[in-house]
Amino acid sequence: MADNFRSMPPSFAHCYVDLEHPLAPAGVVATVPARRLVVFVHGWGGTAYESWGDFDAPPPGDPWWAESDLLFTQYPSRTQTVLAAADHLRTFLRDFYPTPYRPMLEFDGIAVREDVTSRYEELILVGHSLGGLVLRRALVDEIDEWSHAGSLPSARPDILDGQLRLFSPASAGFVPRGWLALVFAAWPGLDRSLRAGAAYVDLAPDSLAISETRRRTERYDTRAGDARALGAQILWANPEDVVLTERYDTDQASRTVDPTIHPQGKVAHADVCKPTDGYLVPYGFVVNGELS
Repeated sequence: MADNFRSMPPSFAHCYVDLEHPLAPAGVVATVPARRLVVFVHGWGGTAYESWGDFDAPPPGDPWWAESDLLFTQYPSRTQTVLAAADHLRTFLRDFYPTPYRPMLEFDGIAVREDVTSRYEELILVGHSLGGLVLRRALVDEIDEWSHAGSLPSARPDILDGQLRLFSPASAGFVPRGWLALVFAAWPGLDRSLRAGAAYVDLAPDSLAISETRRRTERYDTRAGDARALGAQILWANPEDVVLTERYDTDQASRTVDPTIHPQGKVAHADVCKPTDGYLVPYGFVVNGELS
């Protein structure tokens, strides 16, 4: 096998893959035919590994996960605008969905599973913090362009198959509270330094990236049809000290996690999306958007 392929323990029906692709440095592929692709988008300052590494060994014996390929994307979240990150995602996701990305499934000519050509039936889009805003922008830009006659080919964009699962999305912007507010108060120059990055400017609650993404999304009826992908299911940290906990009118559901179910007695912004042996909520939320 090639160096970018690593088998999971026998109890897992997946293989971990290192990729050389502009969209994603890593993925986890099923060893049985996969029905769906689950795409993970990290937040500000995160990485594919730091934000989503706990998903690299999906729950054994769960048929939903057994039939899922996972893709962990990465982008320069400190320096890239929300628009640029969304455009990057839209452009390169086509390499992976709806037809599987063959280099992800074949190594030295050996296929990781019997069927590596069948198209996926489902697309799950998972975002944390800034990653949630990037996904929202990618979806609304795609449907806006498609709806304007002559701006794009008439074929329905495949990304609109997506089901949107967001962990503490930065949809309403970044406002430090609690201990984080104390950090900013102690070091006044920190805010000025961070504002040198384009993404940090976009995360201001009064930014155009925030207001325009929401305004344009809420023009659509997300209860059915092609715009359904724009209606997010949201899980908030508790306590949430980093982003404003506001949903869009068009979102399907918004819930706050019960902190008592976490071994630490709280679920911080950075941890809400990270499953552990004592905190399995992220797995169920990705599957169905519910607190299961």
